Amino acid sequence: MFPGAQRLLEIADRMNILQVEALCWCGKKATHQARIVNGVMVTEGEQVVVGDAGTNAKPDEVVYEVLCRKHHMRKVTSKKAKQEHMSKSALPFEDSIG
Repeated sequence: MFPGAQRLLEIADRMNILQVEALCWCGKKATHQARIVNGVMVTEGEQVVVGDAGTNAKPDEVVYEVLCRKHHMRKVTSKKAKQEHMSKSALPFEDSIG
């Protein structure tokens, strides 16, 4: 045993197990996985998707994101929420002197 590890075991009197909790982009507890294919959340189809290495076609971009139940049911991913937020931003007013 390494001397440093031995010393840590000598002084360690307890162990705390840390539970890591997945969070949705909104900060709530994430309970659902969303499969996003080419930027679109997919809720139907095969449960397990395996890529086809035999074709020369460009493969689809597949990513996964953890979401809370509310955002999974509404199909609101972090990218979609950001796009909607940016589209609702106030537009700059033009100076109009009459």
